[in-house]
Amino acid sequence: MIARKITALTLIPVLAISLFGCSNNSASSLDSAGTKNPDSAAGTGKISLAKKYDIKWFQWGPRDIQPDDAIIKYLNEKFNVNIKVERILAKEYQKNLELKIAAGDMPDVFRYSLSSGAHIYSQLKEDGFLMNFTEYADKYDLKGLKSYIDRPGTEEFREENGVFQLPSRKASVVPNVMVIRQDWLDQLGLKKPTTMDEFKAVLKAFKDNKMGGANTVPVTFALGYGAFLGLSTGFTGANNWGKVDGKWSYETVMPQYKSFLQFARELYGEGLIDREVFTSNEAQAKSKFITGSAGVIVAPTERYVAIEKDLAESNKNAKLSLLIPMPKGPAGDTGRVDASNTEPIVVIKKDRDEDFLARVAAIIDYTHSEEGIKILNYGIEGVHYKMENGKMVRTALYERDIIPSLGHLTAMTSDYSLAAQDVEGALKENVEYSLKSGIAPPFTALTYGTSKDLVPSIDKKYNEWIINFVTGAKDINANWDQYVKEMNDAGLSKLTAAVEQNTKKWGK
Repeated sequence: MIARKITALTLIPVLAISLFGCSNNSASSLDSAGTKNPDSAAGTGKISLAKKYDIKWFQWGPRDIQPDDAIIKYLNEKFNVNIKVERILAKEYQKNLELKIAAGDMPDVFRYSLSSGAHIYSQLKEDGFLMNFTEYADKYDLKGLKSYIDRPGTEEFREENGVFQLPSRKASVVPNVMVIRQDWLDQLGLKKPTTMDEFKAVLKAFKDNKMGGANTVPVTFALGYGAFLGLSTGFTGANNWGKVDGKWSYETVMPQYKSFLQFARELYGEGLIDREVFTSNEAQAKSKFITGSAGVIVAPTERYVAIEKDLAESNKNAKLSLLIPMPKGPAGDTGRVDASNTEPIVVIKKDRDEDFLARVAAIIDYTHSEEGIKILNYGIEGVHYKMENGKMVRTALYERDIIPSLGHLTAMTSDYSLAAQDVEGALKENVEYSLKSGIAPPFTALTYGTSKDLVPSIDKKYNEWIINFVTGAKDINANWDQYVKEMNDAGLSKLTAAVEQNTKKWGK
């Protein structure tokens, strides 16, 4: 039973960089009677749409799907299903997923985190819970799914006997944005900060002048301390892994990371960052910025449109701008971006009948088709947008059903986000800047091989120490060597050795 081996971890997702692809239209997989064309050269299976199924789809995102969501309605009618999307905030997703699995209440379709949830995939596969996507793509001649499975660069996600996980792909780049109250800067006669030291000075000015009232929060973070600690790239020049003396080193034990922690400790100790950074969720952080108590918010790009809109509704005099480039640390104005293949989805086959699984495979196939990708990113023409002079003009339903600059929530299990590239002004500038300055991890967690099972204990040890370091419960200088030792004892030394061994063949 898988529940016996899973422990709860805090998911720290970071948004990122990738390439958009796959243009096969799989609409021909089903004929007018709701079955696969038996004359196809490939598979001989038939997909019947006669029986209606409920499909539980577990996902993370900033807001719930509306009951009359047009995209879900379209998919439901097209495939004769009732897709039930259960949404939760990203910070709370990993723990809730593990609790669901432990309770035997597994969703039919869900994602797992490569960075902290690889053990979930390994155990589910070992226990025979997962659908083999290759098997269904071949049997039912699902062209979109076949193309997605076979694309270059996904070799690590394949098993000898098939493909049991499909990594999602983000369009070109979906970086974080640093949003600042420009009107506060103007009132204080300050310029945008260009270095981390200047950034600290601006935060101090916001606090000292009580720009957000008596309880001014100089800077908050939409995705909690993951986004806060993500600022380390400007100090280390690395993302998860970097090289020290020519050898791979886990970023959080690099000597440069110690300097970052000392900077983070100063910010926290002087009350310049959200004191609830280790406990608050995205909604709480956004509320602080929208209500005017916070002067800066670090948030995913796709949240910016909603942040700007909501702030304008509550304060018509507020002005926003983005910090581009990011304030420089010792390593430069570098930011963090993800690898092109992220957060795979899996489908549970245990105790599900063949007809049900074929239907789910057909839906996933459609989400990887040209038509499906377009609908999930932009919506339905005539409903979510209309074309005027060759440009998409969005309707009110776009704002309701399509998460701004990201795409529909179910697009996160496919190629996303084409919509993230469809931005203008400051957001476009931020994307272009991130393409040049963003640092992606050099490899995925799959590179760890069997050592990936060590990651949960390493993450747990890291979380214990980092909170103590930043809050001042433990002195960084006095306890740094002990911290590194305990990280190595938790499995980091073995993980580092595995990385060195497994990356030699790539010449990294």
